Amino acid sequence: MSVTQKNLFDRVLDYANRANPYPIYEEMRKQPVARQDDGRYVVSTFNEVRAALLDPRFSVDARKGDLKLDRPLAYQQEPAFVRLDPPRHDQLRRQVMSKFTPELVSGLAPRIEEIVQDLLDRLRNERQLDIVEDFAYPLPVTIICEILGVPREDEPRFHEWTERLIKGFDVGQRDNEELRAQANQASEQLNSYMRDLITHIQQQPRDGLLSAIIHDKQSEERMSNDDLVRTAVLLLIAGHETTVNLITNSMLTLLRFPEHLEGLQREPENVPNLVEEVLRYEPPVQYVLRNTLTDVTLANVKISRGSSVALMLASANRDPARYADPNRFDPARKNIEHLSFGNGIHYCVGAPLARLEAQIALIALAHRLIHPRLLSDPPPYRASSLLRGPRHLPVSVERVLSIV
Repeated sequence: MSVTQKNLFDRVLDYANRANPYPIYEEMRKQPVARQDDGRYVVSTFNEVRAALLDPRFSVDARKGDLKLDRPLAYQQEPAFVRLDPPRHDQLRRQVMSKFTPELVSGLAPRIEEIVQDLLDRLRNERQLDIVEDFAYPLPVTIICEILGVPREDEPRFHEWTERLIKGFDVGQRDNEELRAQANQASEQLNSYMRDLITHIQQQPRDGLLSAIIHDKQSEERMSNDDLVRTAVLLLIAGHETTVNLITNSMLTLLRFPEHLEGLQREPENVPNLVEEVLRYEPPVQYVLRNTLTDVTLANVKISRGSSVALMLASANRDPARYADPNRFDPARKNIEHLSFGNGIHYCVGAPLARLEAQIALIALAHRLIHPRLLSDPPPYRASSLLRGPRHLPVSVERVLSIV
């Protein structure tokens, strides 16, 4: 194996490649499973990534890896359920999904539409805007606060904590002691905030998912206070961070290919497939991490028990063995079936909500932003290699259309 192949994951972590990691993924796919210098294995092709996502021998629990490369910051006895294997994962996820139902999500459409239009109404006199700060961030954070029953006025506090957590948790920052310390402190502060909030909800029921779980009289399964805190923190962060990237990556892509923005204006009914193509083409989550519970052979490569494995979702989504002309953005593409929300038992809990928010948001943006143009390409990207998206997306417009 060449030195270049062995160090490809480090190049993904390098911020210099954040704006365009896809040439690196193309190199990765020449060897579907490759061991890196630090002992990690990287899986980069569609069939192999999908197989690993479905294989119970690949654990999501970082505590089970011998190498401890991805041991969580603010280490706890037990992480949130998305980082647990069955049966514990199944027990906790079941309690969340019993309340976070398809009916709840679909019923949010009018409220999402209301928030979208209100955000754009505030921009009617602007000729320049930041898609991230003015729109893509406030939309999902407002929705997830309302879903959970978290006071929206507390957003500035947990926004700062979330930013520090994401920076410190990023694999590329595992040797940055200062960022890790900041992330540990942010984790403690966010956990303390949620613990106090849950205590108030236990004493006084209110609208929202957390209250529904806490005061469920029907279920025989009950979350402990620690489970509730971890679940609440997870849903708060995951419920908006990836959607910010999805909306922003979508608009960046449409502004780079204005013919498809015009197509969305003409035929808004095609937005579901367009969002799926964005998820394939510019996914908000670039990779997920696993640890092997036993020796596993994948693509004729033996991965030793306890190894840390990076499953490169973004690379798999552009595998030419799965997709014709994979580097072309094609909103009319058939049979997309990307891996951006994962697969199997750990498939993203919030996928239906993220899809709905993005679809409603993109139709409104396409309709109400008149002659939008990128002011910076590539835009400045966020630091994270895992949650990849622009930190800001400055756009000029002729005007923001008013709704009569």
